[in-house]
Amino acid sequence: MLSFRNTNIFFIALLGALIYYDVQTGVVPWYAYVLLVILYSLIVFYGCIYLSANFFLKTYCSAKTSQKQIAISFDDGPAREFTPELLSLLKNENIAAAFFCIGKNIAGNEPLLKQADEEGHLIGNHSYSHHAMFDLFSSRNMLGDMQQMDAEAQRVVGKKPRLFRPPYGVINPNLKSAIEKGGYATVGWSVRSFDTVAKEKDKLLAKITVAIRPGAVFLFHDHCRITLEVLPKFIKEVKERGYEFVRLDKLLNLPPYA
Repeated sequence: MLSFRNTNIFFIALLGALIYYDVQTGVVPWYAYVLLVILYSLIVFYGCIYLSANFFLKTYCSAKTSQKQIAISFDDGPAREFTPELLSLLKNENIAAAFFCIGKNIAGNEPLLKQADEEGHLIGNHSYSHHAMFDLFSSRNMLGDMQQMDAEAQRVVGKKPRLFRPPYGVINPNLKSAIEKGGYATVGWSVRSFDTVAKEKDKLLAKITVAIRPGAVFLFHDHCRITLEVLPKFIKEVKERGYEFVRLDKLLNLPPYA
């Protein structure tokens, strides 16, 4: 299986062989080394942006099941404008979802987080800052940021999230180290709605309904009006196909809190 460790081993061995051959024959062109670096960088970049590749560590993106079950999750909240309506919809439909919250968004929105928890939804860690440069933080700073989100969740609902979803869906060696030190389980998705950039409701609905399959994990955001507008039809379609909504941790068989 392709991983950061075996990729490093392979390229170090390849570089060593290339250098040895170059010393012995003197016929290796300089650009061979450049191409080697480029190829290595492309593979690592792939591993960074595709969580399902499990390049750095195990990431749970879907469930292996034949049962008609799916999970829905929402990132970046709580959002004062739309989260209340979303919670009302989920309650009326008897659906338990997962909310991967940004810690800095909790202050001032404590009642929303409490409501989500009391109504049976999972509270996950999506970092405290969701900083634009988060992926360039040191491992120590990443962990500190994640633990700050944990502290906010514990302050409000008395629970420490164990499930972590990386900001921007990107992982790297520093974040891998922070996740392992913090004892988190990394959770991704199998269906990314891209609701943050969607402009047309019909196209968004078509995109997510075509992806309904056993074990799927859907990624939405609870600060998007278009998501709230599309969800009722999506929920209806899911149920008409004989599927049920299962809370993310139960679908993936993961302990939700530390």
